[in-house]
Amino acid sequence: MQIDRIELADCTSPERVISEILRQLPDLQIPVPIEDLAVAVGITDIHRMTTQNFEGGLITQPERRDGVILVNGTANRLRQRYTIGHELGHFLIAAHKPGTSGQFTCSKADMSIRKAGRDDRYKRMESEANRFSAGMLMPLPMFKADMRSQGAPDLQNVVALAARYDVSKEAAAIHYSTYHHDMCAIILSQDDIIRRVYKPSRFPFVEAAIGKPLPHNSLSSGSQNSEAEWDEVDRGVWLASLERPSSINEQALSLAGGWKMTMLIVDETEDESEVDEGFRDTFDVWENPQFPSKSRRR
Repeated sequence: MQIDRIELADCTSPERVISEILRQLPDLQIPVPIEDLAVAVGITDIHRMTTQNFEGGLITQPERRDGVILVNGTANRLRQRYTIGHELGHFLIAAHKPGTSGQFTCSKADMSIRKAGRDDRYKRMESEANRFSAGMLMPLPMFKADMRSQGAPDLQNVVALAARYDVSKEAAAIHYSTYHHDMCAIILSQDDIIRRVYKPSRFPFVEAAIGKPLPHNSLSSGSQNSEAEWDEVDRGVWLASLERPSSINEQALSLAGGWKMTMLIVDETEDESEVDEGFRDTFDVWENPQFPSKSRRR
């Protein structure tokens, strides 16, 4: 694997860096060999450490001649893949500068930052490193093509994509709900308590709140089925608005450790006026270990 870093020098955003890498590596293997990629751009060592103080770090020079990536070796394998991608983002995005310590040290909280204010330089760098990691591990040209080939939204497709790209199901769910051509939201709950809500901005407002129980009259509430189930439910079960359509499709999939994944699908052609431009609830995307696969399609 060879990459001309001179061609990366003028790429100022995570997306432009990824695009240039994909241009140079048109036959990039999936799942992306993130450690080989790191070596190809000048990372001389990936050092796994036993630490609770940070998830990842980068040691390099101001001119980024080469670098060493530090990884919390006690984290699960998928988390480590993401951490390597995150630190690689810091290394390749020229505008990223370390703090007074002279090196990047990134915490679990840093790994969950998705948005940052214009004037918050630190959070902006961390959010860009997160965008790079997710986008490099799940390159959109390939990911979108795979989604199109799968057809209609289905949680079993999310499971399949997570396995194909060697990422957590939660990470795949975020990419899936954000970029699928059909309008869908994915909700993660544990012990019937909502923990994450992932949806595109055009999706209607989800009334069910983080930290609250699953709606008692939803398909997902109380379900312990080890196979994916579908049902048509009243729109008001999940969504704040009572506008048409009056019902939506819900899919539920039980996972390990009391976790469940719920998918909501709304007919976009009948719902164009209902847009939530607010902040999309995202929490520590890469925190949870890979959930076990199930085997049923709609």
